[in-house]
Amino acid sequence: MKTTVIGAFPKISDDPTGQELRRALHRHDRKEVDDEALDVAFDATTRAAIAEMEHAGIDVINDGQIRWDDLCAAFARAWGGLSRGPLERFYDNNTYYRQPVIEKAITTHGRTLVGDYKAARAMTKKPLKGAVCGPLTFATLTAEDRAYKTLDERTLAIADATASEIRGLGAAGATLVDVEEPALVARPDLVPLARRAYERLAAAGVPLALQAYFFSADRILDELASFPVAQVGIDLRSRDSKALDRIEALKGKTVVLGVVDARNTRLESASDVARDIERALRALGPEHVWVAPTTGLEYLPHDIASRKLAVLVEGARAAAGVPA
Repeated sequence: MKTTVIGAFPKISDDPTGQELRRALHRHDRKEVDDEALDVAFDATTRAAIAEMEHAGIDVINDGQIRWDDLCAAFARAWGGLSRGPLERFYDNNTYYRQPVIEKAITTHGRTLVGDYKAARAMTKKPLKGAVCGPLTFATLTAEDRAYKTLDERTLAIADATASEIRGLGAAGATLVDVEEPALVARPDLVPLARRAYERLAAAGVPLALQAYFFSADRILDELASFPVAQVGIDLRSRDSKALDRIEALKGKTVVLGVVDARNTRLESASDVARDIERALRALGPEHVWVAPTTGLEYLPHDIASRKLAVLVEGARAAAGVPA
């Protein structure tokens, strides 16, 4: 059993040193500093996020997605044929994203995230995974599409571009890539389309972790088992979920249990976390269970996010019988 994280880590904190990136972004907007100076601030914040995950005892980390404005932003900026459109609320969160606008057929060199991944790789000795926005999520969050006639065409075109990015991450050394896909559980009617998209992602040859969050996966557990991915992440906290009652449906996959709520400041107890993990361990065995926050911790104040990680690790160790 391993602990991990999903999505973005808080970029700002109340600590004076936790304001450096905000100040750098403001100064960059006013053209008081150049891109190179902003990159230094991004790197420093990334290094701090990685160090915090390491200190908490997380086994498999990411880079904190410090440069990501939102789930779509990195790709909407870098891919040919796209622009960033109006602001829209991101699902039922009190955060916003810029809706992608597809102006013509999508193109990519497949190296959008390679530089960030390599920089983070040099900052840690921990296993470091990559991440991409899920093709169904990107497709359903698109504001306007002038290139593709149907949602199916758009989703599969995005899947092809995303597969290229996954190959780039694999060439940079990533042995696991999270595919963040809230749309899959928000729109269970689109599971067949999503499965076709994931067949294209799997062809990139890098093990994938399908991270479905914000909504319960109860209705589609059986369908998730057939996706060509190594891991399936399920959110046990955002909404009422009975997924643990049927977790055996995912046998053969590694299941990433979202056991601390990354959108609620209420702190779980380590004992409650341990109980959920123990149920999954009995059904799947320790080699097929990872544990994580439900989604990115960026929705929480920095100090609460840190405490959530501590509870996650404490609960996982208790479930594994490791003394505190």
